[in-house]
Amino acid sequence: MGLSVDRHPDELLLERMLAPPPLEDALSSLEFWCQRRSRLPFFRVAERREADEMIRRWKARVTAAERAHYGTGLYGRIRRLFVSRPPAWPLGPRTALVAFAWRMLPRRVAMIALAAAGTILLGMVGISLGIAILLAQVL
Repeated sequence: MGLSVDRHPDELLLERMLAPPPLEDALSSLEFWCQRRSRLPFFRVAERREADEMIRRWKARVTAAERAHYGTGLYGRIRRLFVSRPPAWPLGPRTALVAFAWRMLPRRVAMIALAAAGTILLGMVGISLGIAILLAQVL
């Protein structure tokens, strides 16, 4: 005999209100605010600020709607990357592959890679400055 739990109507209402919007609605709202932002002249600062804030909010809602629609596992992440909003890569497919690989990296690995790249760059700057100082002393 199964145990049925009746939930309070207020709980059900809150659950519906806090649920992400349908994916198509979220995408169309995000598109609306992006188009509105692009049409506003530079001197309409308050309206542009409002549009920027709404774009930020709708991006978060689109992400939540995509998670609800496609799932949260690896398969869902891959589908979210390519199915719902195919990215426009102005620099070509090579850049797209690097961006895809970067997004799939775990956050800790990405932070270690950034730290290593920063260390290498800092080392190269130090070596360049050392060579420049030596050349300045010799000449």
